[in-house]
Amino acid sequence: MSAVHAFESATLPADDPRFIAALDLQIAQMRRVLDLMAPVSDSEALRSLRDAFPDAPFEERARAVAGA
Repeated sequence: MSAVHAFESATLPADDPRFIAALDLQIAQMRRVLDLMAPVSDSEALRSLRDAFPDAPFEERARAVAGA
């Protein structure tokens, strides 16, 4: 089981250090997807991340696009 799945299986409070680690990991994974896909626009990037990470909140996907 990967670290991502371990974090997804339980809801963590925002003040839990594992929450920040899980969030950072998921955003890093999203950035990797964007690097591999090389989308031509922000809307295409957001759409791709929505397809690849359907459970991720929009805010996380937007942060990944902004940092890509």
